[in-house]
Amino acid sequence: MSGKQRIQLTLDCDIVDAAKDRYLSVSNRVNELLAMDMYGSDEKDELVNRLHELKLEEKSITKRICELEKKEVIIQENGSNIQEIMEWVNTIYSRKGVVGLNKVEAECKRKHVSFDEIKQILDAEEIAYVKYS
Repeated sequence: MSGKQRIQLTLDCDIVDAAKDRYLSVSNRVNELLAMDMYGSDEKDELVNRLHELKLEEKSITKRICELEKKEVIIQENGSNIQEIMEWVNTIYSRKGVVGLNKVEAECKRKHVSFDEIKQILDAEEIAYVKYS
């Protein structure tokens, strides 16, 4: 602001007394408040835009957290399903001495487990298998 001008304002007495206790210069504070009221809309718009950006970022982060939690659940279910299939395979193997890959593949599809992963486990554990049973 370039120059200053002296004006007369009419204010409530209790507000003037409280302002004198709180601020070093009531004139400066009134000047600041009027300037914010008249020219502060740019700052307000910036803050509103920033808040909007933060809300969008929050939504994006929340969505990513949900995706990660969903993947964790799938991994846990997959591990549990692999264990169930291997228990099933061991039961059949202990009864028959051999496991049919066609039956294992069907069970893998039913439990949403990778057949190749189960086949690798069968090879590692040296469980005998045939193509069809």
